[in-house]
Amino acid sequence: MGFRVRRLFSKYRFRTRVLHKELVLLPLIVLALVFFVLAFSSRHLILSELELEHSLAKTLISKGLPNTARYSSEKSPDIKLRSFIYLLTNYDLQDPLSLMEATLPLGPSLGAQLRVWEERPFVFVQELSFDPEPTRPLPKPQVVDEAIRRKLTAPKILIYHTHSSEMYLGRALTQKQANQGHYQFRSLSDPTITGVMAVGRHLTNALNKMGIETVHEPRIHTLPTISHSYANSERTVREILGKHDFDMVIDLHRDAGVQSPTTIINGRKVARLVLVVGTAERIPLSHPEFAKNLEFAQKIKSICDEMYPGLMRPIQVQREARYNQHLHPRSLIVELGSVENTLNEALLAAELLANVLVRTL
Repeated sequence: MGFRVRRLFSKYRFRTRVLHKELVLLPLIVLALVFFVLAFSSRHLILSELELEHSLAKTLISKGLPNTARYSSEKSPDIKLRSFIYLLTNYDLQDPLSLMEATLPLGPSLGAQLRVWEERPFVFVQELSFDPEPTRPLPKPQVVDEAIRRKLTAPKILIYHTHSSEMYLGRALTQKQANQGHYQFRSLSDPTITGVMAVGRHLTNALNKMGIETVHEPRIHTLPTISHSYANSERTVREILGKHDFDMVIDLHRDAGVQSPTTIINGRKVARLVLVVGTAERIPLSHPEFAKNLEFAQKIKSICDEMYPGLMRPIQVQREARYNQHLHPRSLIVELGSVENTLNEALLAAELLANVLVRTL
């Protein structure tokens, strides 16, 4: 009898210990669940705030581009392994140079050297030339105020790309290409950077050749997904504007669904372009000085119409967006060409735009 009692008591103690352990683990499990719920909610709230600008960009596409409006209702693509890895590590699986840039001490500078830019000759741009002056005695060296020196040597124009991966196909989009075929900033088998980034490079070279100091920011903003592009580019622009004072900021894009994407200038077929100004009048985002952006766009349009009639389409004013233009009073979106244009047509248009900007500034 005593043996049975001891055995039952042992079983009771064993079950009590197991139950005690379970009761100890239960609060920890609940706490972990609460932590993950809060973390997910915070991430969703942050991303919703960051992606607000992009949702407004969709409004521009759906209202301003009739041929692409039918794609606005499609769901955003799921984040794939490439995007997930990039989000965690800034390493792009399709760009091995990004791993080198992130891990090696000289990675960023070396990676930039390995990226291939094709430097193209100019057609419409003339380099500044100066008549030789007679030999004169050298003047005495003068002390130049440091603030004046920085102002004289400071860059004048910043060019960047919110949608870095936009390409020129030279034909209208098919249904399959609507969301992917023209968003690949370079091929895996060909390191040459093309598309809108190549046009930005060519525009920068043209402006620098004509004496307008210009900075081209080739940072990729369409990773991990294109839905983060405007949030990514805003961080880039804020960082650069914190270091330099620019006279003008250009977010260079490529349009789509344009009915008449080309015009003839001096016997050559060139891509047409359009300026886009966001006023944010119909959304709860602050942009109190949008009138300065619009006034500057109208000035450029007037000069362009005088120099190259038909090159620039009417200015697009979007009241449901601001496109990071609140960061600078002379910040504009330039839609240079359309997906239906060839890369060469866009490059020629970039040279014409450079001539217009030189006269404007």
